[in-house]
Amino acid sequence: MKRALTYIRYLVFLSLIVLLYFFNNHPVFLLAVFALILAPVISIVMFFACSNKIRFSIDNRSDVLNREEGTSFCLCADNRSIYPFVKAVFNCTISNNLNPNTVEHLYDLYVAPKEKMRYEIPVSYMNCGNYAVSLKQVTLRDLFGFVSKTCQVDTTTEVIVLPLEIDLDDSIEGTGGTPNDETVYERNEKGSDPSEIFEIREYRMGDRPQQIHWKLSAKQRELMAKEFSDVVGEAFEIFLCNDYSDNHQMDAYYDVMFSLGVYFARKGIFFSYSWYSEENATIEKMAINSEEKVSEALLAMYYSQSRHNNRTAFQLLSSIPEELRHVMVLTSQSFPMKDQARQLFNLNNLVRLYAI
Repeated sequence: MKRALTYIRYLVFLSLIVLLYFFNNHPVFLLAVFALILAPVISIVMFFACSNKIRFSIDNRSDVLNREEGTSFCLCADNRSIYPFVKAVFNCTISNNLNPNTVEHLYDLYVAPKEKMRYEIPVSYMNCGNYAVSLKQVTLRDLFGFVSKTCQVDTTTEVIVLPLEIDLDDSIEGTGGTPNDETVYERNEKGSDPSEIFEIREYRMGDRPQQIHWKLSAKQRELMAKEFSDVVGEAFEIFLCNDYSDNHQMDAYYDVMFSLGVYFARKGIFFSYSWYSEENATIEKMAINSEEKVSEALLAMYYSQSRHNNRTAFQLLSSIPEELRHVMVLTSQSFPMKDQARQLFNLNNLVRLYAI
């Protein structure tokens, strides 16, 4: 439709110039007629000769960010041709692997000759997950809008959107317990058990301040660090049902999962996340002993997409091995009234943590 209007406007303007020339017979109008005929022809020939010399890509300003945090992605064009100002329509899609919906966006931009250009598109990701921002194709139009050419690009960049960390009451610490007599420590291997020092060595970049042996450092006049024995057992396990039913519930679910993990990791309480894998029909498990492990588990959940909104928490729990010492369940469902005493945490009636 737009192209048809362009043709009509051009023909009307050309007709007016021709009529003026017939009535006036002035050479200026004759030159204008030739210019109006030749200019589109030259433009079209140059357009097809130069359009192959333009390259397109997409990238992100940030690869990892918090939910609801403002950021942008960049549409990039490298125009190695001399064609004056190609109009480009960028066709982009944004999709979240935790949400099947894909949103398409079109951006009309101009690409200058002999320039590398970056257009920043502001965006805010409102839900958790792993977002794929894809540049599918770019449609180029000549200066007059007479002809166009579609370039298939199909390049994708990813953005990891982290949950929001919520404040947890210190009373939650007693729900899973701290490492106790049943928790096993390896005395012959270094690790992170603060109750047993494995060895003392020189401080290395990356060591935590809590590891510094201040008295010995003052005596030696150089920083010395403590190595601790390794924990090979966890105090408890958090079973992830992943049974949220909408985006609002999904965000709350991951907020609680992430916040619990970070809270226990900072307290030095070791535990495991576990979840049921539909693909392998088994219980997957990941030991958590640091904040980095919490993020690793979060990404594992993003990529596994192991949603179970059509199954109850009790059905999923039937697969948990009996030998587990202590299990907590993170679910979006409400347990029956007789089991309400097991509830340890409730976030706005969206996500609940139960003891089993």
